[in-house]
Amino acid sequence: MINEINLDYTSAQKMFEEKEFLAWKMEDAPILVGVNIRSPENIGGLIRLAGTIGCKQVLFATDEENHKLAKIKKTSTTGFNTVNWKFVGLNKWFRAIPADYEIIALETTSDSKNIYSCKLNSKTAILVGDERYGIDMESLKLCDKHLFIPMNGPVKSLNVVQAATIGLYEILRNHL
Repeated sequence: MINEINLDYTSAQKMFEEKEFLAWKMEDAPILVGVNIRSPENIGGLIRLAGTIGCKQVLFATDEENHKLAKIKKTSTTGFNTVNWKFVGLNKWFRAIPADYEIIALETTSDSKNIYSCKLNSKTAILVGDERYGIDMESLKLCDKHLFIPMNGPVKSLNVVQAATIGLYEILRNHL
């Protein structure tokens, strides 16, 4: 016999309405930048993630013009219409970041630091890159810091949405 589920008890919506976790004001919230993200499912996943964390904005830096909006909408769920997101030219994302924001690349480079060894401000723009090649060199040069996510197992890469989730929730953890 399967036990009945008590939706009042298991409702995330209800719990988060009763217990507010406001770590920052929207004007001070993180910005997420996806550089050359190709998969509509990953674009939608990043929009949905931004909605859960309370990002100020999501920018998708690309020169691609054909975007499968139906697939993006399906994956992003309610974030499609509630999150401030847009496509910008590949070389234009930097101009959309406020001057008082620190720009951090989540990328493994020769000078990247462990994400867990840094204090992360809410006024941070987190960059994640192309599903195959990561963040391009021109975009990396525009960043204040490069951070890596330590990986203990034999696989040494994450899906772009997984990496962004770790980065944004590390910012949130620093502010709760």
